[in-house]
This record gives sequence, structure tokens and C-alpha cells, in this order.
Amino acid sequence: MTHNSSQMVSPILYLSGYAIIFALGLIMNSIAIFLFFHISKLRSPTVVYMKNLAISDLLLICTIPLKIYTYTVTPSEINESATFWICNITGSFLLLNMYGSIFLLTCISFDRCLAVCFPLRSRCLRQHASWICFGVWILNITCSIGFYLAASKPNNTTNPNSCIDGRPPFVTKIGPTIGAIGIGFLIPLGVIVISSVAMLRSIEQSQVVQEGLVNKVKVIRMMATNIAIFLFCFLPYHMVLLLYQFIENCILEEAYRITLLTACSNTVLDPFAYYFTTDTIRNVVKEEIKAGKKFLELSDQSSEKNRPIISS
Repeated sequence: MTHNSSQMVSPILYLSGYAIIFALGLIMNSIAIFLFFHISKLRSPTVVYMKNLAISDLLLICTIPLKIYTYTVTPSEINESATFWICNITGSFLLLNMYGSIFLLTCISFDRCLAVCFPLRSRCLRQHASWICFGVWILNITCSIGFYLAASKPNNTTNPNSCIDGRPPFVTKIGPTIGAIGIGFLIPLGVIVISSVAMLRSIEQSQVVQEGLVNKVKVIRMMATNIAIFLFCFLPYHMVLLLYQFIENCILEEAYRITLLTACSNTVLDPFAYYFTTDTIRNVVKEEIKAGKKFLELSDQSSEKNRPIISS
């Protein structure tokens, strides 16, 4: 089993954590993908984002056995080329999943905001969810390949076995760090918070909520749960990335391993967000659209009554 003098947490805990994430994530996301593709009722734009989110999570889960493997051997048992290959493959898939999940969660939040705040006017825009997901995949694949190529030539100061403990070479470079923190975390977090606040205000003023047709407490709980999952999974990791630009010691190395495990737990926590989103938001949007159609019908009837009769 891997042993490193800088490790303050037993490798058994990491091994157990990744094993649990692999087992639960594989089961839960496989079930989610099956339901998304086989239940005809689940065809909303939000579900399109969630399908892609589940696929992204499943891709990361497929690389977790590599992480488990690195915690069952010592660095001396893996040659330098194999170590570097494992490091970059797992690192690239981590980026593909992590920032794919972040952008897709941001899309889900923004889509919910449009659906609740502008249920009728946003229909046309929301129908392009598939193309938006395609753009997210292209962006993430391009960035992952870029990071992989940037780190494909280890320098003399890089310990080839350091990534066995979970840290790819590119995490300490200032360019990728600025892009990851700014574009990959802060901007999506801002969109999620603003979308949630706008949706909450719209719900508070909504007639369907005031009439008790939709449970406001459940909607608030849904938004709080999604933001909490987002912060729990991704905030610690990006804080460690920022600290790497100023210090580098054994404590930070251990923090990276822990926050990496926390980020991977997103693959297990995302399915909980699926339930809240497909259940609660569907009810809100359904009632808002009913109210909007009723208003339009009343407006048409009123205009018909007030229209002057012109005799021939």
C-alpha cells in the first residue's frame, strides 16, 4: 500500500473513500441515466442538462479504479512512464468531470431561473439545451487536452511519483489556476447565486405560491441543497489551488488529497439534486404556465368583448 512520509492521513481512508464513491456513484448515476433515457415524461430542457451531468459523472467514476490502484501500491512499484501516464489521464478526466459538472450545474440553475421567472417567453431559448451541452463538452475536452499537453513534459524539478498521491503537475501553474478559479468556479458560482436569488424573488411574488399550489419551503430547500452541494464539492479544491501559488508544503499536499476526494464525491451527491429538480421545479413551472395561459385566455376574452362591432 502506498506510503509517503508527507501523508498525515492514512491511505486506507482515501482507499475506502474512493471505493465508496465508485460503488455508490456507479449505481446511482447508472440508474439516473437509465431513467432519463427511458421515461418519456422526462423530456424538459433541464433534464437534457442532467443527462449530460450524469454521463460526465459516470466518466469520472470510470477513472476512480486508477486512483484506487495508486493507493494499493508503492511508487517504486510503478515505473516513471506509467506513473506519469496514470497521473495525466486521471488528472485530465478530473478536469473534464469537475468543470463539466460545474458548467452543467450552472446551466441547470440558469435554466430553472428562466423556467420560473419567464415560463412562456423563455421557451424558445430553453429548447437549445442540447446545443449548449454540446458546447460545454467541446470546451471541456479542449481544456483537458490543453492541460494534458502542457503537462506532458515533466521538468527536472518535478517528482515523477508526486502525482501518485493525487497532484498532477499543472495544479501549481499560475495560468491554469487563474482560469480554473475565475472562469471555472467564481463566474459559475455568481451565476448560480444570482439565478437562485432571482428565482426566489419570482416565487415569492408568484400567485401559484401565494395560493398554496406550490410548496415554497420545498423550493427554498431545493435551492439551498444545490448551492450547498456546489460549495462543499468545489470550494475547498479551488482554495487549495489558490494557496499553491503562495506556499507548498506537506500540509497543503494533504489538503489537496482531501479536497480532491471531496470534489469526486460530487458524483454521488449530484443524483440528490436530480430528485429535487425534476420534482419541485416541474410543479412550479407547470403551475406558472397554467396561470400564464389562463391570463392570456382572459385577456383574449376581454379584448373580444371590448372590440367594437362594425356593421356592414
